[in-house]
Amino acid sequence: MPVLNATDLEAVNRVLEHLRDHPEELHREELQGLRAYMVSLGASIPPTSPTGDKPDSNAAKKETNEEEEEELMSEPDPERWELEEVPDDGIQVSTVSDPTPEEEEEAMGLKAQAADCAAGGKLDEAIDLMARALRLVPGKAMYWSQRASYLLQCARPGGALRDANRALQINPENVRALRVRGTVNRHLGKWEEALKDLSEAQAVDYEEGLKDLLKIVQEKADAIRQFRRHKEEKAQRLRQEALRRQREQEQREEERERQAQSAGASGFPGGAGGFPGGAGGFPGGAGGFPGGAGGFPGGAGGFPGGAGGFPGGAGGGMQSFMDDLFKDEELREAMKDPEVAAKLATLQQNPMSALQLLNDPKVGPLLQKMMSKAMPGAAPGSFSSGAGAGAPASATPHASAHPEDELD
Repeated sequence: MPVLNATDLEAVNRVLEHLRDHPEELHREELQGLRAYMVSLGASIPPTSPTGDKPDSNAAKKETNEEEEEELMSEPDPERWELEEVPDDGIQVSTVSDPTPEEEEEAMGLKAQAADCAAGGKLDEAIDLMARALRLVPGKAMYWSQRASYLLQCARPGGALRDANRALQINPENVRALRVRGTVNRHLGKWEEALKDLSEAQAVDYEEGLKDLLKIVQEKADAIRQFRRHKEEKAQRLRQEALRRQREQEQREEERERQAQSAGASGFPGGAGGFPGGAGGFPGGAGGFPGGAGGFPGGAGGFPGGAGGFPGGAGGGMQSFMDDLFKDEELREAMKDPEVAAKLATLQQNPMSALQLLNDPKVGPLLQKMMSKAMPGAAPGSFSSGAGAGAPASATPHASAHPEDELD
């Protein structure tokens, strides 16, 4: 049964992490098998968005925030107004030409009559009189603001707002126009705009009657600003979290690259530049490579230089030898072959397999070369897997060429 190794599990975790950040990627064709497996476990796969219409999470969040702010600004308000249709009065604001003294005098008379009508509750007549005056002096802000106040008293906020804007176009500090526009904005739920106009009007000419209205507007505007501030703080936290996750992902990728480079530079797995099993290189221990009868030259324990293993002691002290060994370009390239690495790993677990591996077309030449480096006096190819092949010539029994010498 196949077993998942660490590399496989790491790849799975990377895929899952990517899908958490980009759930729409689950519908990719390459992940069909994963979707089928999830469904078999009872999972519910969310439907894909229409082709070419990818969900924009940032736009969705922005729309949600705007809706929340709009809901906050449009809480139930029994004093909420709707702007009426405002007909064109045919009067154009003009500050280019000055009225004649006669026109100014006539306009002032009409303005005074309008004030008397308004005081008597005849607001419609007052509005008509102000229209006649404005045709004479269309560049006077106080005439526009006075008609705006009459329109506001008649519950005609659309006309009042238009005239207040015209007055402020001529004179941005006209107090009456600021009060009219601030009051209209309050009843339209535009709390911040209302606060600005009413505060400026009170700073120029304080009016006690506006104190309660200004208090309501201030509270509403503060609530909106606090909501917006919390929203911005939340967005900042989300941005910081996204940056943190991005940095962590980059660090993980850098670590994987370092590990991959380290593994590629080290040759065999399991040690720095050595064979499996740590810095000791080839398996050492008491046995080393099989020696003794039918083994390699060098005595009963294996290669010369210690009780077992290569020179330098029992399984250790080989770092300088291994460093020299891996300077050989042919050995380094051969050790990148997974088949060679697997067979040498088998050699670590079973040193007796060295005799069989000497006949291997890939591993055999490597072992011969390693042995020749370990024992410089031996020529490459002088080692054989046959029984007794490594014994010294003097140790091999043979018949004497002169039998009579043995009788002596």
